[in-house]
Amino acid sequence: MNITFKQLSVFVTIAHHGSMTLAADALFMTKGAISQTLAELENQLGVRLFDRQHARLFINHEGRKLLPVADELLARMQGVETLFGEKSQDTHLRLGCTKTIGSYLLPDMLKGFAKGNGWMPQSVIANTQEISKMVDHFEIDVALLEGPATEPNLISEPWLNDEMVVIAGRDHALAKEKIVPYSRLSQERWLLREQGSSSRAFFDNQLALHLDNPQVALSLNAFDAILSCVAHNLGITFISKRVLQQPFYAGHFVQLHTEQRFMRKLTLCYHKNKFISPTLQSWLSFSHSWTHV
Repeated sequence: MNITFKQLSVFVTIAHHGSMTLAADALFMTKGAISQTLAELENQLGVRLFDRQHARLFINHEGRKLLPVADELLARMQGVETLFGEKSQDTHLRLGCTKTIGSYLLPDMLKGFAKGNGWMPQSVIANTQEISKMVDHFEIDVALLEGPATEPNLISEPWLNDEMVVIAGRDHALAKEKIVPYSRLSQERWLLREQGSSSRAFFDNQLALHLDNPQVALSLNAFDAILSCVAHNLGITFISKRVLQQPFYAGHFVQLHTEQRFMRKLTLCYHKNKFISPTLQSWLSFSHSWTHV
């Protein structure tokens, strides 16, 4: 058996994209060359690594067994190339973030990381379900989530404490109340993130339990859109206090103080079989130290 790094690279790229055409574009190869390389790998292994459905390829059980090994071998090879190549460091790191983190914490993190390391990781922002799936499929190396990952193959490390608060427009009728009781909040229109987001799950599993059949008037997949609606007094929302502390929101919103505080833990997440390369370890160490800055 003579498995090559080219074959493993083609396999991992197809697994990430689910398409030979997209894999060919990513690797600057022809689709025919991609197909031939995958066929050679499957013939050597004596198994099919993907289930074919029309133009799509879906990684199967055998492919999932190979994926973490292939991912590690490619990471180690990149380390060898870096060690003896012109670059002084490996800059291959794929980072995923949920939307609140990606929009309001990530820019400052990237600034600090780039200052100390001279490069930034490739970053993807999506909701919790999408990001967790990408980590599980080795499409990204590490993720910052607004809560623990629920997939059994993922490891979640506590990272940052985060308080969730109710906010309203500055001219809202409740804006000057010292404490807003749950009975009054139950009468308001709620503007919330979509199902599948951690913010929505936290609302449903925490604050909503104290409310009497809360009316969810809008479910949107972007906090900027939600905040715009709140500023126009279309309803109230439940959001990270860190968003309210952003300087460009000053004066537009007020926090409605509730009968109790709601705290959650943001987490670092990666696959349990993920090879912790020096590059990945540098991001993990930076992320933990960043919380103390």
